[in-house]
Amino acid sequence: MSRLSATRLSSQKRHQLLLQVKREVRQYRLHLPHRAVLTQLAGEKPPLKMRRSWDVEVKIGNHPSFKLSANTGIIEVFDRIGGRLLILGGAGSGKTTTLVGLAKVLVDRALKDEHEPMPVWLNLSGWRVGCEAIEDWIVGQIQKKYAIAPDVARYWMEQLQILPLLDGLDEVEPGRREASIREINDLLEGNLSPLHLVVCSGVKAYHRCENRFRLNGAILLRPLTRRQVKTYLIDARSRELWNDIKNDPQLLKLAKKPLFLSLMTLAYENILISSWKHLDTLDEQRQYLLNAYLRHQISATRDRGLSEAEKKYTSEQFRHWLTELAKRMQREETQTFILDRIPKTWLHTPEQERAYRLAERAVGGVIWWGVVAVIALGAISGSVGLLATGMVLGLAVAAGYEWLSLGWAIERLALRFVLWGEGDAPWNYAQFLNDAARRLLLRKMGDRYEFIHRLLQEHLAQI
Repeated sequence: MSRLSATRLSSQKRHQLLLQVKREVRQYRLHLPHRAVLTQLAGEKPPLKMRRSWDVEVKIGNHPSFKLSANTGIIEVFDRIGGRLLILGGAGSGKTTTLVGLAKVLVDRALKDEHEPMPVWLNLSGWRVGCEAIEDWIVGQIQKKYAIAPDVARYWMEQLQILPLLDGLDEVEPGRREASIREINDLLEGNLSPLHLVVCSGVKAYHRCENRFRLNGAILLRPLTRRQVKTYLIDARSRELWNDIKNDPQLLKLAKKPLFLSLMTLAYENILISSWKHLDTLDEQRQYLLNAYLRHQISATRDRGLSEAEKKYTSEQFRHWLTELAKRMQREETQTFILDRIPKTWLHTPEQERAYRLAERAVGGVIWWGVVAVIALGAISGSVGLLATGMVLGLAVAAGYEWLSLGWAIERLALRFVLWGEGDAPWNYAQFLNDAARRLLLRKMGDRYEFIHRLLQEHLAQI
């Protein structure tokens, strides 16, 4: 390949990657509960106040920390410190939302200027720390998420064209966090050191670590103040909710987390304040809120009108399937679900495994008889095309289904059949996943689905 052709191909791949990241960022922002509050309750269409409502504390080098003004964006901090930034905050404080907001600006820059590095949003929970180097993992994730060949991704790494946005340090196994910090520091000082890099972590998990990132600065997302909570609820036409929580220290503490404030604003109709207030601990009140949000998002959406597919199942079935999905994702230690990649480990009882083997044979038998029927029909009709088609299909099946991915299709169909037969999944799984995304329970990004927040997945998995 000529140098000109290689350059053109690299440019095309760069544009492909950036468009996928841009689409990923857009899908995340569309599925934010905060956005639903703005559009459904505050009446902003399109939403006009997507900027943060919480305070940000900035720490650069050895200088004293300072509060970021409300009109200053995170991108300005990023630029000021040379693009090596740590984002810290509590659960539900807006860490990932902040990271995605930064990604939005960075991807727009890269689309306008080919000399700007390409941001890639990756979650560290999928990194096998100690088993693969961080640079190899980044290359593999770029291939897995964005369908970019490893040699192209590695070339970009060597040319300092990749800007890693690393989310979820607190989701790495506790025993591996120290090693992950060391490896990321080694990357920053090695031959493949990216020009810019951002890491996002829960503040408690990071403070428990002895090692520290060798980054140029950090921001800490502070809980909302009492005044900020009140302003948010008044703007969202939820004054009654404010009156219910303003004199309750524990509920007010919960409301100071942006995620929970959005959830309680949306789910208020399904909250019995007297019951909520009488729960003993903050964790119990949080679990009650998540349950109320689930009830509201399932029932309220049904009240606004059902699709034909949704009319075929009840709210109880919907919640059950969602719970089963969360449990299996927890067992697989993943936050991402791809329908065409359901693993066989989802079959967790001997009965299900036996049913799967029977279903696989049955589906395979149907295909065999289909091949025989095509060949017979071709012979009877004298059609050379039908005979050839039947022979090709027969060879494919005889070769272990490798042609046309028949073996993969049989496995997927048999697995889906068993899960459906056990009541653990709907038959039209794709429609169910899309319905869950429409109800702001899942987030759809390309062919991948994930719960709108890790806490919701964990909550359902414990039921």
